[in-house]
Amino acid sequence: MADPLLLTPAAVTTGDDRTAALLAARELAKQRFKSKLEQGEPITGCSCATDDVTSGGGPTVQAAGVRFVDSGQLYFFDPGDLDLAPGDWVVAETKRGSEAGRVVIAPRQMTRASISGSLTPLHRKLDEADVERMQQYRRESAKAVRAFNAKIREHRLNIKPVTAEYSFDGAHLALHYSAPERCDVRNLAQDLERHFRCAVELRQVGPRDEARLLGGVGRCGRTLCCSSWLPFYPEVSMNMAKTQDLPLNPAKVSGVCGRLLCCLSYENEQYRQQKAVMPKLGQIVETPVGQGMVMSMQILRELVTVKFNSEMPDQSFSLSDLGLQTTEPPPVRPVAPQPQPVAMAESYVADDVPTQAAVPVEALNAPAEADRSGEGVEAANRRRRRRGRGRGRPAGGGVEGGGV
Repeated sequence: MADPLLLTPAAVTTGDDRTAALLAARELAKQRFKSKLEQGEPITGCSCATDDVTSGGGPTVQAAGVRFVDSGQLYFFDPGDLDLAPGDWVVAETKRGSEAGRVVIAPRQMTRASISGSLTPLHRKLDEADVERMQQYRRESAKAVRAFNAKIREHRLNIKPVTAEYSFDGAHLALHYSAPERCDVRNLAQDLERHFRCAVELRQVGPRDEARLLGGVGRCGRTLCCSSWLPFYPEVSMNMAKTQDLPLNPAKVSGVCGRLLCCLSYENEQYRQQKAVMPKLGQIVETPVGQGMVMSMQILRELVTVKFNSEMPDQSFSLSDLGLQTTEPPPVRPVAPQPQPVAMAESYVADDVPTQAAVPVEALNAPAEADRSGEGVEAANRRRRRRGRGRGRPAGGGVEGGGV
């Protein structure tokens, strides 16, 4: 058999030949890697570490992935000369100052085009003493929340404390709170700074962020996705619940935060594609044993239960048995970053300087307004016309809209 890496394009014309060549190339690469490993030869040593590499996607840089909270977004930094491994704590410069994060991706070569923005170098690696001091500040966060609650009562503010988060060196304290409306907390921030003797920042969070910070157990009996692994809040709507044949009662499809479940978006694409090829409920279909009516469907398993007119019991058939074309699974796409669902995300520090710009409500509602354009406007007009039919003036010349 010829070397699969030397096959010409003319030699691989069919799909089976391409698959066989790919499998053979992978097996050959594994053998070469194993032989180099056994003989002690260097596995690396290529020129991919240089910045002038342009083949195969442009120049590359060395970057390390750092995550600042367990369920936060992944950021990339320049590791420099630091010897890092997954799980190490490092100090990086962010918009909020120096923060400690955990390395989740060891330094490696990445294409420059895949990283947005500039790569900020990491300051240093935390030693065992720094990690122990950081853990001590985390244990004191509960006392900070109780003191925060006492100060709120003194200032008679209608806000609820959520969590407290110290920086790795204890020089900065971030206090999260929730409130039904916007409140002036500048005097409270000054009082808290005098009490804790460090820089204090107050951050107002919404219902989703409150559930993420506090944690909890969802309807499925598992830890909340937003507090365990979900980096962004996906777009969810009641149309997703309708597509998946779930109850349209918002109370039954809402999470502990009172908002729609984020998991509604996980399988929505699969349901939408499968429903496009599966028959409708009540539709007459031809089966291998005769004609029958569709009674129920199992979307993900691609099974259809058919009821027959004769005394034959109900039977389940796959889509291939009914002669229907199945769909390929959709490609895995990354979750698009969404703005934080907080209408008033303004934070104050003790010197009365806002450190986080407010997110206007119009910006958060922009995607929803865009979705209601086009056919949504026509549907709304039709509903208004139907509601107006048969509504003439009240009989007897009474006053319209009057109540008892």
